[in-house]
Amino acid sequence: MLTPQFLRFLDSLQIGMMIIDREGMILHVNQVGCQLLGLRLSEVRQHHVSRITPGADIMQVVRDGKASLRVEIRFGDKTLLVDRIPYVEEGEIIGAISVFQDITSYEAATRKISEQERELHQFRELVEQLYDGIVMCDRNGIVTMINQAYCDFLETTMEEAIGKPITEVIENTRMPQVMETGKAELGHLMRVGNRDIIVSRMPMREDDKIIGAMGKVIFNDLRELRSMVERYNIMERKLDYYRQELKRVVGTRYSFDSIFADHHLLKETIHLAKKVASSRSSILILGESGTGKELFAQAIHGVSARAEGPFVRVNCAAIPRDLMEAELFGYEDGAFTGARKGGKPGKVELAHGGTLFLDEIGDMPLDMQVKLLRVLQEKEVERIGATRPTQVDLRVIAATHRPLEKLMEEGRFREDLYYRLNVFTISIPPLRVQTGSIIAMAQHLIQKLNRELYTSVTGLSPRVEDVFLSHSWPGNVRELHNVLERAIQLADHGLLATEHLPAYLQERKVVVNGESLTLDLEAELAKTEKKVLAMALEKAEGNKVKAASLLGIHRASLYRKLEKLGMDVT
Repeated sequence: MLTPQFLRFLDSLQIGMMIIDREGMILHVNQVGCQLLGLRLSEVRQHHVSRITPGADIMQVVRDGKASLRVEIRFGDKTLLVDRIPYVEEGEIIGAISVFQDITSYEAATRKISEQERELHQFRELVEQLYDGIVMCDRNGIVTMINQAYCDFLETTMEEAIGKPITEVIENTRMPQVMETGKAELGHLMRVGNRDIIVSRMPMREDDKIIGAMGKVIFNDLRELRSMVERYNIMERKLDYYRQELKRVVGTRYSFDSIFADHHLLKETIHLAKKVASSRSSILILGESGTGKELFAQAIHGVSARAEGPFVRVNCAAIPRDLMEAELFGYEDGAFTGARKGGKPGKVELAHGGTLFLDEIGDMPLDMQVKLLRVLQEKEVERIGATRPTQVDLRVIAATHRPLEKLMEEGRFREDLYYRLNVFTISIPPLRVQTGSIIAMAQHLIQKLNRELYTSVTGLSPRVEDVFLSHSWPGNVRELHNVLERAIQLADHGLLATEHLPAYLQERKVVVNGESLTLDLEAELAKTEKKVLAMALEKAEGNKVKAASLLGIHRASLYRKLEKLGMDVT
């Protein structure tokens, strides 16, 4: 029933396959199938199919003799596309075959683009129809397996073909030559009857010894080739759009082009970041709040080999302590009260194939640091309530504004995790050390905000430039951006003046011509007025009538001003 050659053929396939008998006992699961199910063949062979998956559907196939095609089922954290067909031998149903493949990575994206999903499904169906001829023979050239589609094409039957020399079943076959040379022949033109077909032939080996050959028909009618090429070109264009949409949904918004670098320190930082982006090692980004740590992380992901994979961000400071484990590592169905039906993957799983960005890593609790260290060391994650871990392939970029060395001394950050993360360190310079570039950066942001806010601000007034150069910018680029966004909307056009700035900057003192001034216009005018009044009184030797005359104002106005400014009115 299941010859060794047939089992080897099943194990060579890149899709999962499972064979059961009439009673539902598992006869064989190929290697890919075992990997998808997360089981070993020894754990399932000669056990009932219901032990690993609900068996009602496949047993219905055995009973009714009708195939069940293109069924999507959930198996653990995977979505499998399953075809179930009767296993017929000599006209009698002796079991069933389940063919399945993992479509988890495409499920979420294809749900969003239903039209692409329909056309991709049609394309897949077309390919399957074209690959409809398969034959196998042993080392002596005797046919050991041939499918029904190839029999129909050759106008023969399985009973007539199996056991005969392949040269008698297929005219002009080169299967004996392939076994003799040991070299595959891919995409060769072949004449069968009055039709030209394209076939591929491959030797089958066991321990470097050729034990047979396999042939498959790629095209049984060359007239279909032109149509397929045309459809393929159309689908390729649509797939490009699909990839861009997927990248937009789970990818990044920022690149290195998004970073304005006018200062040599920042240019050096960008150069280092680009250099380490191509590696697989973990990266630790250090920088004060607002310096753009996430922007750098996204830019690194965007030029890395993982750019097509997801970029998953976790703010370790924003997640409540009692929810962090579930958020990071996920949970199984029923793991705790209130758990979502079907379970939920954690951020670590969602980052599989891409980058996990751990922002504010210095705020991660110690118990979570231990579990994160295992993820980095073992490349696996275990959900809450799970019985086995899941392999993950990801790169970790961590960022913090905290001094991790001090946290290690205080016992608040694990030393082993620090060295695991700190393979490459990227330190982003704060804005205050980029003194010569602050004005240029402000001009760059003004142009960007003008486009976003539909304003026409042309630049900064000299006084505002003085304020910007004297301010320490504790919030760095984020603070500068927020200040300019507010000021631009108040000004709308022209130059930004001090009255457009927040109060804390208006009150800031700057030095002009050696004199310390505030940016409070009323206060500065009052100081000047008080100084002028004092000079007039001094010149009039205290005579207020004469002082008012010198100032060109009425005596009553002089008294009001003296009283307002707290000066002597007697």
